[in-house]
Amino acid sequence: MSKNTKNAQIRHGEIGMERNQIGGIIPRDSSAAYRISLFMILIISTMLRFRGLGVESFWLDELTTLDAVDGGDWRDTMEGWLSMVGMGTWLLYWWAQIVGTESDYALRSVSAIAGVILIYIVSEFTRRHTDEKAGIIAAGMMSVSYLSILYSQEFRPYMFTTLFIWISFYLIRKPERLTKPQIATSATLLTLAYLIHYLAGLAIVLGLICDFIIRIKTTISSHGTQEPIGLSDRIRDYLNSNHGQRLMICFSLASVAIFMLEKMFLDSSSTNHSMWINDTPRRPVVSLFDYFVAFDDRGTITDIAESLWYFVLLSPLILYLHRKMNTERELENEIEWFVWFVGGGSMLMVVIYSVLVRPLWVSRYFVFSMPAWYILFGNSISKTIDLMVSAFNSQRSKLDSTTWSWAIALVFTAIFASNSLHWLVNDFEYYEQGGRCDFRGMSEWLDENTPENQDDVFIVSQPYSRFWDLYLDRMGSDVEIDTHGSWGDLGIGQLMPIIDDESDSVIHVRGHKKDMWNYDELTFVLNGSYELEQSYYFTEGQIDVYKRVRWLDS
Repeated sequence: MSKNTKNAQIRHGEIGMERNQIGGIIPRDSSAAYRISLFMILIISTMLRFRGLGVESFWLDELTTLDAVDGGDWRDTMEGWLSMVGMGTWLLYWWAQIVGTESDYALRSVSAIAGVILIYIVSEFTRRHTDEKAGIIAAGMMSVSYLSILYSQEFRPYMFTTLFIWISFYLIRKPERLTKPQIATSATLLTLAYLIHYLAGLAIVLGLICDFIIRIKTTISSHGTQEPIGLSDRIRDYLNSNHGQRLMICFSLASVAIFMLEKMFLDSSSTNHSMWINDTPRRPVVSLFDYFVAFDDRGTITDIAESLWYFVLLSPLILYLHRKMNTERELENEIEWFVWFVGGGSMLMVVIYSVLVRPLWVSRYFVFSMPAWYILFGNSISKTIDLMVSAFNSQRSKLDSTTWSWAIALVFTAIFASNSLHWLVNDFEYYEQGGRCDFRGMSEWLDENTPENQDDVFIVSQPYSRFWDLYLDRMGSDVEIDTHGSWGDLGIGQLMPIIDDESDSVIHVRGHKKDMWNYDELTFVLNGSYELEQSYYFTEGQIDVYKRVRWLDS
């Protein structure tokens, strides 16, 4: 091994991949600065993701998951697993068997744990392919990400699915031969991920295609100084190699994601199944960046966050300039290719599909490719720091480049994290505002204010009663909400008991985008016989109490 090659391996953290491994997956070889910085980031990440974890009520999607895992066995939950995040719901069933279904905090904790581990994986992935300070910058930025924190605090499969994908990418992008357990791990995790969500499958396929192309290119290039050999022979030799065999296994598994296309077509149709699908933003890149890094409440992003986007746009130029300074790595081995393919490719494919076929833009669906952007930020910023220090040293050759590079990286990360945390906690008031629909609070109100004898009280809800019943059942409440089978607007058929029974009181409970429902039928039924006595307001919810007008009876 040449001196230059050995130095390059040390700089990029690859020596540690050959020794001192934890379970053959996570390297321990790193500097003290990196270990201390990463430890602090993980502490902060844990605090941000577990803080207030059980304060807010489950919202509609979380209650849908709870309804699926509560009260039945694994076979009941498995039925319909090919639906949206169905396999994820099945995995959450087993988590519920461990922690029970009575605590929102305990149920959500699986996402919080996955969110913290993902920070670690992002840091180590970036460290291996760039350098330590790039890993710290990427992990530091992602640790305070609103999007990352939000989905680390939901009883939904988004965060651990993202973790599955990037653990697999961490293994697949190893330069060394994978062991059989590592092949089994990556194949299993990828299979679970693409069976959870079709856009997870998209990120997987893009990542594996890119890895395949990079390795084929590397194999072909490695024969440049040897005896000429045909392209077909080179490809055959590669596919018979350890790398090629591993890649074929993973690529074959990921290709099964094509079976999720039917679900994608259904979700992007014009039916009620797609009510959550948004119109494609006019500036999708900016919109997605706002969502990832730091954005005001559907407003403008902070100045520091906005400036970071230029590191993405200029990443090809930064890569070019950095390679002029350092030519020890092959161009195809630069991580920019991979993360651009996964992150940018996922966004581009969704935009093209949304424009040419049907709308498919849902910001949270990009959480699976989210780490790619933070890796790109960390990589580009780290290389920019190297260029700055190198240019400065050319004028004054008295500085320790490593020390100064680390100092700048840590200062930048601290400034960005402090800025984002200030916005998140103080300006956005993330932990105080209560953004989720308060089904729990409305259920508590019903339990406390509904008479024990409910014969003269009719309770109707929008949407389904089950979203309140799950909390009422926890309380051991006897409150009964009218069970109706339609989603959305109340029909005259659901309201006939009010006319037939002449109930003394009518309680209308509504939540989850409460202003989207049509109340014409309810107004028609109540008109002339009831008057609104009182309205009670909750986060994304409302309870209206109507009393029968007694003078009509007399």
